[in-house]
Amino acid sequence: MIPCSHQRDDEAVSAAVATVLLFGGVVSIISIMLLSLMPVIQELEGSLKRNDMQAQMEILRHEVTLLSETGMPGDSSQVELIPVDGELNWDRLRGGMWYSASWYEGDQFRIKDALDLDRDIEIRHPDGMIQAVCFDDLRLGPDRPFIFTPNNLTDSVLVTPKHGLSIPLGPVEIEQGDKEYMLSIGEVLRLNSDEKIYSSHDLSGVQLKGDTGSILVEPTKPNPSSGKGQNWAIPISAGVTEIEVFADDDLLVQWAIGEIYGEELAIQSASVGVANSWKKSVNLSEDSLLEIVTDADAHLLITTGDSGASYLMGEEGNFLSKRFIAPHSSGNLSVSNPSSDAATITWKNGGISVPANQTISVEWPPINAENSLMLESSQNVLIQWSKGEHSLSVIPSIDTGQVTGSSFMPDNSEQFVVSNSKFSDYKSMYGMNGESGSLNLEDDGADRCIAINKTASGWISTTLPWESMNGLPEGEIIASWRDGSHPASMSITLIGEKNDASHANLATAWAFHTSRLTYEFDTSVTGLEVAWSGGAIVTNHPELEPAILNGPPERQGPGPRFSATIPSMHPTQTSTTGGGAMTLDIELSMRESIVSTKVYDLRRAWVGPYGDAIAAYSSTTLETSEDWILYPGNTELLQDYVGWVPVPSYGPSEAIWHAAGEPIQFNLQISTLDVEMTEVSS
Repeated sequence: MIPCSHQRDDEAVSAAVATVLLFGGVVSIISIMLLSLMPVIQELEGSLKRNDMQAQMEILRHEVTLLSETGMPGDSSQVELIPVDGELNWDRLRGGMWYSASWYEGDQFRIKDALDLDRDIEIRHPDGMIQAVCFDDLRLGPDRPFIFTPNNLTDSVLVTPKHGLSIPLGPVEIEQGDKEYMLSIGEVLRLNSDEKIYSSHDLSGVQLKGDTGSILVEPTKPNPSSGKGQNWAIPISAGVTEIEVFADDDLLVQWAIGEIYGEELAIQSASVGVANSWKKSVNLSEDSLLEIVTDADAHLLITTGDSGASYLMGEEGNFLSKRFIAPHSSGNLSVSNPSSDAATITWKNGGISVPANQTISVEWPPINAENSLMLESSQNVLIQWSKGEHSLSVIPSIDTGQVTGSSFMPDNSEQFVVSNSKFSDYKSMYGMNGESGSLNLEDDGADRCIAINKTASGWISTTLPWESMNGLPEGEIIASWRDGSHPASMSITLIGEKNDASHANLATAWAFHTSRLTYEFDTSVTGLEVAWSGGAIVTNHPELEPAILNGPPERQGPGPRFSATIPSMHPTQTSTTGGGAMTLDIELSMRESIVSTKVYDLRRAWVGPYGDAIAAYSSTTLETSEDWILYPGNTELLQDYVGWVPVPSYGPSEAIWHAAGEPIQFNLQISTLDVEMTEVSS
């Protein structure tokens, strides 16, 4: 047996344990250091993601701005977006904006909750009595056809594509029932009145019953304060048609019917109370397109055959008025007085008195009248021009002064038909004599007028006359924009008192839902994004605080001038989303001039999470104003600055275009861009 001896070296064991503990401590310290550095690393990574996508979206912004401001329908561009990480998505419900413009000095018009998807809206005009507010669905965006429901009193409809700033690249697609039609600019199509009409482009049209009738034709782009215009393109039926253009000014009239055209000058008389008119009679063998251009704002009256009737528009842009221009065409004038006092209507060398709540007709024009005449009344009246025994006309409302409203005064027509809206928000009344007549064709979203009849310095709540979509899934909301149940974009016209007129067009607002293209990513903070919204590039990186990287495209000066083009970019139904490299095929489908005129108060507000930041960004040059430094918040003393001024008491997302008391030359247009976003194949 071999003896064995083992000895324990306590010092060696202690050294080994100490080494292990030391290593564990070092590892723990390194882990803690790495853990503390992770947010820094993530923020550096987030900055890389943001800056990379910002650079790519600046390229996108450049291409979209070029298309929207200078392109024509059919023009296209392609942009590729390659996210470092994160996803590209569309946000259709949290983007939007509105503009408002007032036509009279000292007025202002503000709106609130117009894009909330419900039936409630608030308006504010603290400068006098508000009689009514009228809404129109602008039908902007992809896959949102114009929908027309012909009146069941009529037999057929003549339509032609409406002219505008730009025309469609190809034929306009029209559907009625199970039939499809392709209609090019300048062509005229006759349809029946039995079913709805769906069109890819807005239409001008006339609804016909029989072979005679008269209409006061709405201009292609009416002056918002007067309802007059300088351009018309309207289909007229075969047979004899009497055409009259009348205005309170000299007239240079350029007209064309097919290949026949001409240019004529009509000089206004210097006599007091005498207006001016140009008349022409044509006899057509087939349905044709009439195009007229004048050099001054005017009205256009068309009579087919030997009978018809149409109400005249007052000088303030509404049918209920004290001042009118009467045409020189032979017929009768019927004056309806809805007030409680007798009305005295005068014209050059003549006049009549109409008792309260009565209608009186006189032969027109007066003897020795060689031109159209100015009419003035002591009370608000409705005036109808008529000829012959047959007519069909819309009877204007006496509470809104427009073609829809709540209260009506029947005239001397033989038959009356009242049409009620779906939710009884407004009504329409039609008067008919004999067996024929004609009506203007308007799309289903037009002329929805709500009576207000209030004076208030604060907000006034009223009804948005469409279905409520609040709280519904996004798919149903998109479908409602498509079928017209709720508007994705709208114009809002304010009607109220101005001087001695009770129903003047005071102001107009335009509200738009606009889709946002978002790049969503995370750092140590979740929910971060870089987004393209209405032409601006925005972000909430690094700490969820809204910031503007590039402002919306707009043009200013010289002097008190402001021009903006709203790039309304929307995804097509087949667009994809995700985190891979994406190709965006962008096509301009429509570019429309909304308004181009002189205004006295111009406002803008953005809807969504970046409204306040955009308002502040747009007014950064205000800091250079000495007047603003001396008198902060006081726009009345701000004389050395022209541009956007946010007014905190009105809400920081709303801003006023300040022009030191000067009228503003305002131009607003919108371009609809359809985007097909697809993943880049490997």
